[in-house]
Amino acid sequence: MVTGESSTPAAPRLRRSLLWVPGDDERKLAKGPTAGADSLVLDLEDAVVPAHKVKAREIVRDSLLHLDFRGAEKLVRINPLETGLALDDLTVTMAGGPDGYMIPKVRSEDDVRFLDRALSNLEAISGRPQGSVRLILLATETPEGVLNIRRIAQASLRSAGMMWASEDLSSALGSRRSRRADGSLPDVFAFARSACLLAAAAAGMDPLDMPYFEFHDDAGLEREALEAAELGFTGKGAIHPAQVAIINRVFIPSEEEVAEANALLAAATEAFARGQAAFVYKGAMVDAPHINRARKIVARANAARESGT
Repeated sequence: MVTGESSTPAAPRLRRSLLWVPGDDERKLAKGPTAGADSLVLDLEDAVVPAHKVKAREIVRDSLLHLDFRGAEKLVRINPLETGLALDDLTVTMAGGPDGYMIPKVRSEDDVRFLDRALSNLEAISGRPQGSVRLILLATETPEGVLNIRRIAQASLRSAGMMWASEDLSSALGSRRSRRADGSLPDVFAFARSACLLAAAAAGMDPLDMPYFEFHDDAGLEREALEAAELGFTGKGAIHPAQVAIINRVFIPSEEEVAEANALLAAATEAFARGQAAFVYKGAMVDAPHINRARKIVARANAARESGT
């Protein structure tokens, strides 16, 4: 039992792993829910060639209606607004009842507001509660998106997460590569990643790390995921089902972290009873930021336990 000055926050919805599945591949769509990902992203954008776009919408709609997603969040990545395909993507797939949409190449808050209004209309038509369909924003794929990222994050109450990505940004900038030879990020990409983390956290959204594309390199994936988790990212994209288990494990607190957080909260309860908002714990001064961090650790561990992972 965790106690303290106020109750532990309600367990958040876990978005540790977001697994992309091509929207026109019925075999992979059927197999996707078996991977154990917290969220499945049924992709209508990069994973689908132009000639298959229309058919892919229908396949995704039918998959949403008929597949057992085993509790995973059901997301659809639509095509960018500038392609002219996005509204048809929404209209067709809303009939399947997705939990939300992943929005690529967001350039400004106007993009988000436009989609917010479109979803409000579709919710009214389909009888779904207003605001119930969530948005996951990809806001670092264009230079405009990076520069507008704070306003993008604040543009809609639907927005539940923001993921950073480097490859489209690299293309837009004309960069020869988005990683150095040692795997580290050049300054402009490190800036975009940090901007995503800060904007998402400021808006109360999940900050999400981009996929690791070397899907046979488990050690590299774990290293990058751990770095992201330590920075404050709450999840990471996955491009292969084999990556899911590693990501899920990394993005929940270890037993040692949970035990330490509970011990700190117990000490905080005693300090509050003495009228102390700040106190010495294990030789260091502790106050509200440390206590809040401990509460978040416990809430995240509780969410993982409740989900059965």
